[in-house]
Amino acid sequence: MEMLRDVLAEERDRLDALGPDDDLSGFGVNSMTFIRLVLALEMEFGVSWDDDDLQYQNFLTVNSIIRYVEESMADSA
Repeated sequence: MEMLRDVLAEERDRLDALGPDDDLSGFGVNSMTFIRLVLALEMEFGVSWDDDDLQYQNFLTVNSIIRYVEESMADSA
């Protein structure tokens, strides 16, 4: 969650109200912040995704991000 706060610094105050299944597009996630979030996740968790693998629906909510990162880490193990 802290990584998400860093990526969405302008929306930091609103993120306190973010629930795990809330749509992130309502919290300032656009195409640029999406790319920053993907890069931060790749660096933090040691995963790497091909452009073809980056489906926006995998990054719609905090829970969907967690699920996608966990699946990616399991696939690379």
